[in-house]
Amino acid sequence: MKKYITILLVCFGLFSGIAQRGGGKEKIKKLKIAYFTENLNFTEKEAQQFWPVYNVYDDKNHELRQSLNKIKRDVKSNSNMSETEAASILDRIQSIEKQVYENTRDLANKLRKFLPATKIIRLKKAEHEFNRKLMKQFRNKHKKN
Repeated sequence: MKKYITILLVCFGLFSGIAQRGGGKEKIKKLKIAYFTENLNFTEKEAQQFWPVYNVYDDKNHELRQSLNKIKRDVKSNSNMSETEAASILDRIQSIEKQVYENTRDLANKLRKFLPATKIIRLKKAEHEFNRKLMKQFRNKHKKN
């Protein structure tokens, strides 16, 4: 119980630190590792197999999200686009979204080789909860400023 409380306090302290200092991908990655480790109860063997696979997945998803964000920024700055330009942008968005889906599907398929399905489902839940808490910290910090 003390271990659980300590890890939670460390995580929330780190969330606050990220929000205060602007954060970065590496800090978020460290928080995610701590959060997943606490919530998924990996065995040592599972953890050794999980993290390399998950890190490849996460890095690719990060790149894809950056590509989507770039497209969205470009769309905002070009409010007078033609129908042809809009169709091209829509095709690019759909292509990236398809890649995100395929990356997620590939992760699940790879994880099924060494993790029970229950832990894969808990991973999806932990990802969602982690992102929600991170965004909440971010919003709270920016409300104060």
